[in-house]
Amino acid sequence: MDKEYDYIKGLTSEEKRIFVECFCCMVYSDKKVVKEEIDFLKSIGKMYGIEEKEIVSILQNLNKATIMDKAGSITDRKKALHLVKELCFLANSDTGLEDDEIDFIIDIAERMNVESDKIKQINKWVLDKIVLLKTGNIILEAE
Repeated sequence: MDKEYDYIKGLTSEEKRIFVECFCCMVYSDKKVVKEEIDFLKSIGKMYGIEEKEIVSILQNLNKATIMDKAGSITDRKKALHLVKELCFLANSDTGLEDDEIDFIIDIAERMNVESDKIKQINKWVLDKIVLLKTGNIILEAE
């Protein structure tokens, strides 16, 4: 597992499920689902130990208010920042941030007491990383 995801080891099984539920809710927040988002859910589900059939069940029974409340139970700052980071990656995996996605990230972050300036910092870092990864793929002729 990539060192970037070492934080997952420190999550409880309930926190892992909350993360994945937030990802699923984010996928549907802009009312558009693209292949990259589905691929992300499948790969991230494996990383968090959540089976595909469970992800399907989560997607079929989404309740945004309940998921928001569950996210509020994440009080560890580092875990909260990682969740915001992952949501920013997911939101930027398609053509860019939509208003509904931004609103969802802000709502989740507020529930976990993450400041708006911190959200902006994280999102900028995520965008920079995406650009660097794409540039690397071009340089290495992988694209």
